[in-house]
Formats: sequence, structure tokens, C-alpha cells
Amino acid sequence: MRPVPFHYAGNNDPIVLINPEHVVAVRAFTNSTHIYVSVLGKDASPSYYPVRETLEEVVSLLTAS
Repeated sequence: MRPVPFHYAGNNDPIVLINPEHVVAVRAFTNSTHIYVSVLGKDASPSYYPVRETLEEVVSLLTAS
């Protein structure tokens, strides 16, 4: 497991750690990038984390060795 730190795109700017092995999709939006993980939400909806990094930064950080 290699947790990667990202800046959460919310009112506060906490750091969220995401394991690249659990990432199933990444989607860019205007003000954030959503990282979808394989763990389902409470109502069986997809779980994702909106982060401040760009799509290119997210992919680079997730694929770095």
C-alpha cells in the first residue's frame, strides 16, 4: 500500500490519502478532479473524493513508483 496525499476540494483544505490500488476512475471538472475508489458508499453509491489537483497531476501522482 502506497497512500498518496491529495488536497480535498472543500471549504477546509485537509489532506486525503488515497491508495492507488483502489482507484477505479478519475474525472476532471472545472474546479476539481474526482477520484473514484472501489469502496462503495453507505447507500451502495460510488465513492469519490473531489481534490484540488488537476487531472494531469492526479494521474502523475497515482502512477508514480
